[in-house]
Amino acid sequence: MDYNQNNQYGQVSGQQGYPYFQPNQNPQYNQPQPQPYPPYQQPAPYLDPNIPVGQPVGQPQYGNYPQQPVYSSGFVQNGPIYTAAPVLRSAEGMRFPVQIQCPYCNQQGITRIENRVGDGTICASILVLLFCWPLFWLPCCLEDCKDRVHLCIHCQKCVGKKKYEIC
Repeated sequence: MDYNQNNQYGQVSGQQGYPYFQPNQNPQYNQPQPQPYPPYQQPAPYLDPNIPVGQPVGQPQYGNYPQQPVYSSGFVQNGPIYTAAPVLRSAEGMRFPVQIQCPYCNQQGITRIENRVGDGTICASILVLLFCWPLFWLPCCLEDCKDRVHLCIHCQKCVGKKKYEIC
């Protein structure tokens, strides 16, 4: 074999190594180029021509609310929906802020909650002290283990309490 001729592996004679790859020499290895994806088009929503779009007339209304006016198109005019929250005189036994009418200043407002250490918190600390003494302080730091005191936002007087109960 001549020095400049290629051997059966495509190498020049006298050189060692792996056979090298020459692209596109054999047509059976030509792979088709991947085509780019077409841009995504969101399908149009299906609208049944037999069903009118909007709020239908004749829906049951709950509560003592005035009937909305009906127009000739057969649809009800959309507008704000007002719901009245019950106004309580006391927040006794409530866990979350509630709307009250303060018995001291007769103002309406949502109560402000303060969490305070109470009898249930102390009992929980004693139980934790007996079973796992390094964590006896934990109930005094957790808000869920404290009594909840509701205060009026106007006069800052106590209008209700929810005591913490173990179990």
